[in-house]
Amino acid sequence: MIPHLKISTFAQQILSVKYQVLENINSPKDLKKLGVSELDQLAQELRFFVQEITKTKAGHIKSSLGVVELSIALHFVFDTPDDILVWDVGHQAYIHKILTERKNLFHSNRKFGGLSGFTNRKESVYDPFGAGHSSTSISAVSGFAEGAKLKGINRNHIAVIGDGALTGGESFEALNYIGERNLNCLIIINDNDSSIDPNVGALSQNQKYADFFTSLNLDFIGDVDGHDTAKLISTLGSLKNEKGAKVIRVITEKGRGWIDQIQTSSNPKQEFSFQEIFASKMEELALKNEKLVAISPAMLAGAGLSDFKEKFPNRTFDVGIAEQHAVTMSAALAADGFIPVCHLYSTFAQRAFDQIIHDVALQGLAVVFCLDRASLVGEDGATHHGNFDPGFLNTIPNIIITAPMDGKSLSCLLEESLKSDKAFVIRYPKGGNFSKDQKEIGLGFGKLRKLKKGKTKAFISYGAIGLEVQKALKDLKYSHYDLVYLKPIDEDAIATIFSEYDEVISIEENSPAGGLGEKLASLKAKWNSPIRLKCHSLPDQFIEHGSNNQLLELVALDEKSIKGF
Repeated sequence: MIPHLKISTFAQQILSVKYQVLENINSPKDLKKLGVSELDQLAQELRFFVQEITKTKAGHIKSSLGVVELSIALHFVFDTPDDILVWDVGHQAYIHKILTERKNLFHSNRKFGGLSGFTNRKESVYDPFGAGHSSTSISAVSGFAEGAKLKGINRNHIAVIGDGALTGGESFEALNYIGERNLNCLIIINDNDSSIDPNVGALSQNQKYADFFTSLNLDFIGDVDGHDTAKLISTLGSLKNEKGAKVIRVITEKGRGWIDQIQTSSNPKQEFSFQEIFASKMEELALKNEKLVAISPAMLAGAGLSDFKEKFPNRTFDVGIAEQHAVTMSAALAADGFIPVCHLYSTFAQRAFDQIIHDVALQGLAVVFCLDRASLVGEDGATHHGNFDPGFLNTIPNIIITAPMDGKSLSCLLEESLKSDKAFVIRYPKGGNFSKDQKEIGLGFGKLRKLKKGKTKAFISYGAIGLEVQKALKDLKYSHYDLVYLKPIDEDAIATIFSEYDEVISIEENSPAGGLGEKLASLKAKWNSPIRLKCHSLPDQFIEHGSNNQLLELVALDEKSIKGF
């Protein structure tokens, strides 16, 4: 629960002036007092309410706008929170949050100290299972269903999963289990034929849902119009007291009722993000080397690879939300003589830890891993921060781990990665503002680089947090080094640094375990060095959501904090 938040004056005005039905809706109990015509009016009011209060993150808003009637019908028919309702990913649960005692706090959605952009057990009893990553909902309701049997209680267990999330391997594993156990679960496929990228996979393209689910011993009820409130209530009501494993497919329109709020600028673009630098360099390298291929688990647009796919359609592979498959397929492509660039968000790379070890590193295969969204990612919060990959990757033999501080470094590392005879990891954050027309710098393999020469203190940064260090040290007479390679680490250069300065300060925007600070501490112990070493990283805890500036200040890695180190 978040009791310290107060409803804003803006939200009070919206509620009291514009919304005749929504004004009186604070919990699912209030829904049950309404007739269907009033529920339809509520649906329209909710669509406008969400867009008026939430002006950003269109992908999440549109996902929620597509399930307005479904959200209303679920809470109208079922007895939440006693009945278990799990939203896959949770990014489509805005309407669910508004209907479950969080309407007056919705103005704080995705803001520092406010409501999460996803479902969150700490936030409400109506969120029985938290989310942020896809394809977990069916596994979760199977656990709750087994728990109900053990407790001897009667309740419903509902999972709402999108057709995109259904491509994730865990969802297939869970369906196989539920069908064998005939658990009391209702699986609702929210089919809006839309994900971040176009849906892939035989199930989606062939539309043989009835055959698929029936083969798994699941009762496929059929298709329902996801914007017909009366039909949804009738269908869900007929299933409420029916036991066993059931599936319905709800056909919805993502972004239904969306009011376009995007303002375009006519000014020519001067600065480019890490993602745009990556995309441009990939196209350049692909023109030079026909062996280069790109693999993405449903994140081509986020990677910046949409144009790459248009230019090299036969060398671009979108495998759906299936990180494990993406990595093993990349390994096989490497074994077959290609140069696979496997693009993963850092937070989703966690799902493929075993494949990186077993299928890539153990076999000594040269797969390039571009880990996007490494470090803090702002408003998406704890489920999406990319702060764990250095720790788990650093435990693996036969792997190179790097992080560019800026766009030029990213270009150089991509060039270098294609020469590697082993797995090569490049981790970089979201965003950034870089010029593409500057001459690329030379980065020696495994070498750190000196950015500024000073006295008494040396700062060693790893990755893009080095830009924050640069700002902090602008008027200070201390040295600054950019590590670049975490593995192999430049021991010779670090030994020299230890011998030349009184104090060394490490800065990294990832968890402390397995990172730069731990490595420097181990070298200090190994060499019995008298150097004063201070290590600064993200704390060993999950970090909430908020703007990146707010979070850097929270964890004391902002410019002001660094100046005081």
